[in-house]
Amino acid sequence: MIAMLVAVVLAVGLALATSSFHYATLRWLSGGMARIALQPGRRVLCIVFVVLLAHVGEVVLYAAAYGFSSRVLDLGRFGGLAVERPLDFLYFSIVTYTSLGLGDVFPGGHLRFIAGVEALNSLLLIAWSGSFIYLAMGRLWPWQRCAEPADRRAGDRRSRKGDQE
Repeated sequence: MIAMLVAVVLAVGLALATSSFHYATLRWLSGGMARIALQPGRRVLCIVFVVLLAHVGEVVLYAAAYGFSSRVLDLGRFGGLAVERPLDFLYFSIVTYTSLGLGDVFPGGHLRFIAGVEALNSLLLIAWSGSFIYLAMGRLWPWQRCAEPADRRAGDRRSRKGDQE
């Protein structure tokens, strides 16, 4: 019962920590980054790169929590391929974060709950990032005006001429 409660508190804490970190990152990108002089196209690239780095940081936080949870808190073990080194925890975390779920490594015990929360939390964070980048591109991306077909331009002139009469 105590292990389950620890897993729930840890999972909720991780979700709050990663969401807060993501909020702070996007907040900085929308405000603080404005002080850096960049061309619009390069600003979009920087936004994408910083958002990617934020996701990598969140994956690392979950990976550290898996290592701590399995080795220190004894909340469960991993099945499948051996999970012994930090890179193994990182691999499992990124597969879970991206909802790829290869199945070659799988959590047991209360680690399953933490993995489920990571997948749900990351789904929201990835969607949040996508919508943020979409809005940033809408404001910053230098779109070229498209050429209109000749017959449409002629039709527009005729209708404007009719409106003036």
